[in-house]
Amino acid sequence: MSTVSRAYSNLRGIQTAWKDMGRVRQILGVLVQHGFGELVERLGVAPQEELPRGDGGAEAVGGTPVRIRRAIEALGPTFVKLGQILSTRSDIVAPDILRELQRLQDRVPPIPFAQVRERVEEALGGPLEEVFASFDEVPLASASIAQVHVATLPDDGGEVVVKVLRPGIAEMIQSDLHILHALAKRAEAMLPELELMDPVGIVTAFEKAMQRELDLSVERENLQRFRRLLEDMEGVHIPAVYPSHSTDTVLTLERIQGVKVTEAPARFGIDPNPLAKRMLRLLFTMVFRDGFFHGDLHPGNILIREDGVIALIDFGLVGRLTPPQRDRILEVLIGIAEQDYARVSRVYFELGVKVPGVFYDYDLFESDVTELMEKHIAAKTLSEIDVGAFFTELVAGCLRHRIKMPPTYTMVFKGLVTVEGIGRSMAPDVNLIEEAEPFVRDMVQSRYQPEKLMSEGLMTLEGLRRFLHVFPLTSAQLLRDMALGKLVTRTEVHNLDTLVAVAERQGVRVTRGLIGAGGMVAGALTVQVGADALLGVSVVAWAFWVLAAICILPLLGPLLRGK
Repeated sequence: MSTVSRAYSNLRGIQTAWKDMGRVRQILGVLVQHGFGELVERLGVAPQEELPRGDGGAEAVGGTPVRIRRAIEALGPTFVKLGQILSTRSDIVAPDILRELQRLQDRVPPIPFAQVRERVEEALGGPLEEVFASFDEVPLASASIAQVHVATLPDDGGEVVVKVLRPGIAEMIQSDLHILHALAKRAEAMLPELELMDPVGIVTAFEKAMQRELDLSVERENLQRFRRLLEDMEGVHIPAVYPSHSTDTVLTLERIQGVKVTEAPARFGIDPNPLAKRMLRLLFTMVFRDGFFHGDLHPGNILIREDGVIALIDFGLVGRLTPPQRDRILEVLIGIAEQDYARVSRVYFELGVKVPGVFYDYDLFESDVTELMEKHIAAKTLSEIDVGAFFTELVAGCLRHRIKMPPTYTMVFKGLVTVEGIGRSMAPDVNLIEEAEPFVRDMVQSRYQPEKLMSEGLMTLEGLRRFLHVFPLTSAQLLRDMALGKLVTRTEVHNLDTLVAVAERQGVRVTRGLIGAGGMVAGALTVQVGADALLGVSVVAWAFWVLAAICILPLLGPLLRGK
């Protein structure tokens, strides 16, 4: 790298760091205003004198979940998106906070039409009037990442919606992500109670999700894949994509004329019972047949046309399941249907993420799952089982055992709970387990087909053959290394930088305390030393006491605050 390039990179880095520091102070200020001053102090990310005083005013009124939601909304688009993703994580977020996060509003003032025109023309390579026959200047919807306009195509006059990425949004989110990573590392080090939540892991997964959402070509590819997978499913429609009018910053789709699924029975006079069943079958098709499913199935993303066809929209968040993952979800549903307590306990324990170094009492875990199943499932018909309530309590029980679900499973179970809840609100007799039965039966039959069993057996034998081939060589090398004293093991210490910094601060405090104590003792021993005296005490003693005061007084602040 040239000297000029290096200097430019350094300057950009300094500018970014300076802007980030201003944003950090803003974030801390918002947290304090909403009643989280104690949390900010525990994080220790800013000198006390730089923090806003007090613990919030009007913004701090209300319970903790409400204050969390208000603080997130005040912090802007990045944090709103993070909150929305956390609202799907019932495995790590308490139910009352989860409900409040689901109320997060992602509505912001629209960007000026001149900026929309500039972005569309730049992306599509031509004047707006030539690219589209018409383009509504008033947005249909305006969110933090993008806004949507209605337009018509020049060829056939077909009505479309054009999703336009907000200018500058990528840079702003990237800056916030830098800060979130730093705060997450700090939280893991300073707040042990957050260990199970894995703050760094959450931010890392969130960063990946945001990178996909900031590239509209990813959503375009998701849409095209769903159209291929679901084209044979009657009564389901995925919007058409117009690649010629789409880039990574602009996405043009077929406009769906419909209403939210919960409004369809009243608006269009549609029978809610078959509609709810078809919605459940759509979800099971995505999860069990395709292993590729919509990750945000709330009522606003499930539209019903006047002819009763289900249309899904907003494909920025999707989930993928491997065949083994689908098998585990299948095992859970079979266990619920057959009221097999041991099977449900075993599968949930196996797929849950454990904290390293923690002893897990499986017998106690199975006992708690059994108690839950007896409460929600025992002696009930399939139509009487409330699967949503069972899953919600089961996830909360796993948390009490310090077990959390991987995000993919959480997304699936949230989809199951949400869609079943929507279905029951329209048709109370509809039941998730009954509608899943054909898919479960097909998967079980597929699992035990002779061809599949033979294929899996051959794969197992091939793996065993490779293992037996390399084992003698590897074990011989291992024994030679042990005999020669060359066997090397590696220990990985997480958060080492933070631990070193904490140890250094404690070392400074101990050193100051020792010097201060020594100064006080030395002062007492030299009260009468020398001819010069002030207030009857020698100057030497006063010097030692001043040194002691300089060392000890700064330590009293944290001590009085209980740190």
